[in-house]
Parts: sequence; C-alpha cells; structure tokens
Amino acid sequence: MFNILSLDQKDQWNEIIRSMAQYDFYHLAEYHQLEYSGQSLLLYFSSKETKIALPIVLRSIYGTEYKDITSVYGYAGPLSNRENPDEQTIKKFHTELLKFFDLHKIVSVFARLHPLFMNQEFLLSGLGEIVDTNQTVAIDLSLTEQEQKRQYSRSVKNQINRLMRKNVIVKKAETKEDVDIFIYIYRENMKRVNASEMYFFPDDYFYQFMENLPSSLFLAYYEEKAISGSLLTTCNNIVQPHLSATLNEYLRWSPLKLVWDTIRIDAIKKKEKWMHLGGGVGGTNDSLFQFKAQFSHLWFLFKTWRYIHNKEIYTQLISEKHPDRIPNSSFFPLYRLD
Repeated sequence: MFNILSLDQKDQWNEIIRSMAQYDFYHLAEYHQLEYSGQSLLLYFSSKETKIALPIVLRSIYGTEYKDITSVYGYAGPLSNRENPDEQTIKKFHTELLKFFDLHKIVSVFARLHPLFMNQEFLLSGLGEIVDTNQTVAIDLSLTEQEQKRQYSRSVKNQINRLMRKNVIVKKAETKEDVDIFIYIYRENMKRVNASEMYFFPDDYFYQFMENLPSSLFLAYYEEKAISGSLLTTCNNIVQPHLSATLNEYLRWSPLKLVWDTIRIDAIKKKEKWMHLGGGVGGTNDSLFQFKAQFSHLWFLFKTWRYIHNKEIYTQLISEKHPDRIPNSSFFPLYRLD
C-alpha cells in the first residue's frame, strides 16, 4: 500500500514517523510546516511486515510543467520500521516511488541523509546515487564523562575554564524576550559571515520552532548580558544544536563552547544517547566543521541522495539555464545553480 500524506494530516504523519525504528525531528510534520520552498508531503509505503516513510518537499520548476523534489534543511531521508527490510520489499517501495515521480512529472530528486541512520543508503540502493558529501561530528553520551571530556581539544578545555573564571554562566531560556535576544545575536552572526538569504529566518520561524518542536534554548551570560546561545532539539534520544550564534564583540572568548558543554551535561542527566553537532556549511570541511571537530573524535559520513528521473528534461533545463557553458560543479540539480 502506498499513501501520500499532506501537512493537513499532521497527527497521522507523526504517528507514522514515530512508528519507525529511527527518526529525528527533521522528519516530523511540525518541522516541515516551517518549510516554504515547496509542498511538504510524506510518502508512506506499507506491506505486511515493513513500513517505509519518506518526507519530501515538492517544488515547481519555474516556467515549466515539471517539478522536482528536495528535503528540508538538515538531515532527513527515508525511514523504516525494520533495520534491514528484504530486497523484494525495497523494490516494491521503489516501484511505487517511480509511479509517483511519473504522475507528478518529477525531473530530479535530492535529499540529505541522516548521518546517524545507517540503513538509509540500503533503502535507496539502486535508485540514483548516494554521494559522500563530507562528515559530521557527534558525541557519544553513553561514554563516561572522563572519556567524553578526553576527546575535547585542549583549546576547548582551556576556553571553558577561562569562561568559568570570568563568571560566564549558561541558563535555559524561559521567556519570549530570551528568544528575541537570541534572534538578535543570531542575525548579527549571519551578517558577519555573509550567510545566504536562506539562513535569515523570520521571527516567526523561531517562535514556532520553540512552540511546536521538542526544543530548548540555552544562553550564555556575562554580567547579566546574553552573549551567545544555541537553539537545540531533543528528539528520540538525539540532542542537536540547530542554530547557534555569538555576539561579535565576544567572539574571541568563544562562549559557545561553554554553552555546548552545558547542553552536553544536561543531555547526560536526561539519559540521551547522542549529541549530534552536525558538519560545516553546505557539508563542507570549513571553519565551522573544524570548530565542531574540537568536541569529539567521533565523525560520521554525511551523504546525499541524487536521482535524475527524467534525463532528457534534466539536460534540457541545464542547457536553458547555462546556454554558454555547463558549470563544472557538484551542485545538484545543476539547473538550479545560479
């Protein structure tokens, strides 16, 4: 059986997701409600023993009758209630997917896979390609406190100690005013790094995120002034800093290191399994990735799924977008490269 659920069926959507062997907040309907680039849908396949769910974002291709598919910002990808479904069941799932792609005139599909979920590549095997994009960093919270701290770099340990000597304290946000303070810090941070427009979320994004998702906000204070913060999620034993930022004038102090250490300690108390820090911007091995790598020796492969369903139209769209020269780029799909 193959069903297509919209966000109007939020409760059923989430019930399906929570029935899977693994899932994260990226798969929940409430997170997809924050996505405005297209129409969020949950593609759901079920047989006698196996369930497979794939949340997608369906987008129109401007000036054409065609569409393509992407995933929400973050790490989504397919889920199953079984760790390793049999190949015959996966083939049936693929057959239903291809029918959906034909019906909706899909040209290509792109999805960011979840680094902690090892069976996603298996669920997509034989349909397009899985590309090793880079790595992400995680802390195994089941390790002893001594082992977790042993994996901290010397600079992380030293800066945490300096911050504590300066009486910088970290507190969990409790009011809308706290959220507004973080929004200000976050936007200042995005301007400083010349972030792309997609990272300048409206105020309502933060309010809805805090209200509707399993999230919390931790802020670092120096002399009663908020100087850094991290908006995080806690879902299915996975803790993740979703958005983090520091005021420009306090960057050299690196207060975010104390914020993340506080989040880690809080997660241990709540018996969570993972603190997933993620990777660099766009999956690159940049300064953000290097910052995160100072917290743990445990790295996971970040992979993306890329599938061209209609090769003829895909080639045509690229030629129309780049008539002079096809760019030598790993960007996918190429016809959306500016």
